[in-house]
Amino acid sequence: MLDIEGAMLAEKFRELLDQERQAEGIYAGLSQQVTDPATKEHIQQIHRDKLRHVQLVERLIEIVE
Repeated sequence: MLDIEGAMLAEKFRELLDQERQAEGIYAGLSQQVTDPATKEHIQQIHRDKLRHVQLVERLIEIVE
């Protein structure tokens, strides 16, 4: 891969990582506030998904850098 392509990809992945971290924080906060068990479980699942997305994007950044 050309260095410039790798740098461009890394920058886009860093932008995505910021978005995923923000979303993870939002869902973490929501899961603390919600009292309905079914809704709470859905929000907790989304939170776990966002945590996994953060890990995946971090790995993608490692690969392209």
